[in-house]
Amino acid sequence: MTLFSDEQMHRPIFEELASQHERDDEWSSPPGFVVGGMANMSYQHLGQQYFNAAHMLTENILQQEAFTSYELSNPVLYLYRHSIELFLKAIMRDAAKTHKLCTLADEYREFIKNEFEAEVPDWILKRMRDLADIDPASTAFRYNETYDRKKGVDQPVIGEYHVDLRHLRSAMLVLNTALVGVIAAVACGEGKTQNE
Repeated sequence: MTLFSDEQMHRPIFEELASQHERDDEWSSPPGFVVGGMANMSYQHLGQQYFNAAHMLTENILQQEAFTSYELSNPVLYLYRHSIELFLKAIMRDAAKTHKLCTLADEYREFIKNEFEAEVPDWILKRMRDLADIDPASTAFRYNETYDRKKGVDQPVIGEYHVDLRHLRSAMLVLNTALVGVIAAVACGEGKTQNE
């Protein structure tokens, strides 16, 4: 007995969008999603998707539904980290083309100072730097190592740290709320350069 037919084994994963893919609503069949074209999203929407995925995984762990925390630790951390990176890039349209969270956090601090004549609350920068200290360039949570350019070698994550899942989830929810609020303020033209 085979699990998949020969037709299923050779069916492409990415199929041209056609009428058989249409659904009555987001919960009806066939389940799936569209990639590309009109489905291309802004950084804000992509960031929210990564955040939602991390939040869903942490809920799954906390409810003890299918996976233990150690089975999903790096994906959860990566998803939260990447959501923050995307939110920062949504806020600062001219942000550096980098994955370095410290660089983006510094740019964010300057952007808020210049655009809103305000200081970023310390806790926001602290949360960004907490993640950047362990995963400075978006590789540690994906590969469990970072590339040391000076030495020309991959380095494992140094040290051992405990991450309280409930605390992580709460901290990321508050940070998400703050960054989404800034995205809304920028979109509404509340900054000084928007009003000039």
